[in-house]
Amino acid sequence: SASAQGYESEVTVMINITGGKVTNVQIDAGDETPDVGGKAAESLARSLLDAGGTAGVDTVSGATMTSNADACLAQAVQE
Repeated sequence: SASAQGYESEVTVMINITGGKVTNVQIDAGDETPDVGGKAAESLARSLLDAGGTAGVDTVSGATMTSNADACLAQAVQE
């Protein structure tokens, strides 16, 4: 797991990797704006699982700070 600053709070990402592929993602963005950062965290978690990693996963429009925190953390955890 790793943490980084989102828009309003620290965002924590926990990722499980099995066989080199992302198999579980939990993003705690509970103190971010629910309709923006919270939805971005949910969307990014789904995207990371669907992609099996960070390749091809983009930030969420309108939630750039939360998305960037999530994406950077996911990349760091995966490495």
